[in-house]
Amino acid sequence: MVAQLIRSWLARVRSHPLAVALLMIFAVLAIVGAKAPWSESGWSVLMTGVVLASAWLFERPLPRRILRLVAGGLLVALVAMRLVGTARAQTRVITLPGGAPSRLATRLFDEQDVSLLGARILPWVWRLPADEREQLLPAMREAYVEMRKEGGSAPSPVIDTLLHRQNPSAFDTLVIEPPGVARANVGVVVLHGYAGSFSLECWLVASAARAIGAVTVCPATDSAGHWSGRDGERTLRTTLDYLHARGVERVYLAGLSNGAVGAGVLASRFRSSLVGLIVISGAPSTGGSGLPTLIVQGERDTMSHAASARAFAARAHATYAGFDAGHFVLLVRRKQTREAIAAWLRRHEPPPAPSP
Repeated sequence: MVAQLIRSWLARVRSHPLAVALLMIFAVLAIVGAKAPWSESGWSVLMTGVVLASAWLFERPLPRRILRLVAGGLLVALVAMRLVGTARAQTRVITLPGGAPSRLATRLFDEQDVSLLGARILPWVWRLPADEREQLLPAMREAYVEMRKEGGSAPSPVIDTLLHRQNPSAFDTLVIEPPGVARANVGVVVLHGYAGSFSLECWLVASAARAIGAVTVCPATDSAGHWSGRDGERTLRTTLDYLHARGVERVYLAGLSNGAVGAGVLASRFRSSLVGLIVISGAPSTGGSGLPTLIVQGERDTMSHAASARAFAARAHATYAGFDAGHFVLLVRRKQTREAIAAWLRRHEPPPAPSP
C-alpha cells in the first residue's frame, strides 16, 4: 500500500512541475529561514504551503483530503496564535483618525519575517560599511528577541503599508504606553523612514522615551516615508490631535532616516505644538526650528552622511551624538543610542510621577 502511494506520488511529480517548483521554493525559504530565522508564524505559513503543494501531488482523494485538512488546521492555529499574541502585546496598533482597533492585517503577519528577510537582501541593494553588513542581521535578530521578551508579539503596520493602505484618512498608528505611569502627559511621535513603519524601530525609541514616562506614538504614511508633503503633514496633525485629546501636554517629534528629514521640515510648521526634536540617521536641509534638538548619527553612515548632520547641528544649535556605526545606528548601537536619547530627554523633562 505504502509503495503504491509512493509510486503514484512520483508519477504525479513528473506530471505536475508547478507543484515541484513550489516545493523547491519552500525548501530554499526553509534554508533562509534557518539562518534568518523565521518566527513561529513564519514557519507555520511555510509548513502550510508545503502541505498544500504535497497534496497536489497525490492522485487518490483520501491523501489529498487529509493533507488539505492538515493545512487548514495549521492556518487556523496560526491565526489564533497571532490574534491571541498581539492582543496581549505591550505595543498596540490603532487606526487614526478615530482610534479604532487595528485592521486585521496588522495582527496576522509577524514583522520579524519581513524584517530579517529584508536585512539579508539590503546589503545587495544599498552600500553599507563592511562591519555593518555583518552586524545588521544579528543585531536585528537580538533586538526582536528583546522586544518579544519585554512586550510580547507586537502587531505591525508593515503589510498594510505594502498594500498601499496608509493615507491621512485611515492610517495605522503604533502606541506604546510607558510602564508604571498611570496617565502620560508627555508624548514622543516617531516618523518612520523608507520601507514603512516597523514596530521594532518604534519600540527602540519607546525604550528611551520611558525615561520620562512618555507615551510613544508611531504613525504610518507611504512606504517611501515622504513626510514633508501634504499627506505627511495631515497625518502628523491627526496624530497630534489624538495625543492632545488624551491629555498629553508636551510632545517631542522624532524622525528616522527619511522620517528625520521630514521631521526637520514639519517641526517648523508645528512648532507651537512641540517641545523638542530628535533627528536620527537623517540630515534635514532646513535651518533650525528653534526647538531643542538632538541629532543621533552614525559617523560612517553611507546614506545620510555625518558631515551633513553636523552642518544641521550647527545651524540648529543642536546637541550632536555621534557613534561608530553606519545608517542603522539606532539598531546596531541600540544600548548607546537609547542612553543618549534618554539622557537628553531627562534634561528637558522632570522625572515621571509614579503610579498611585
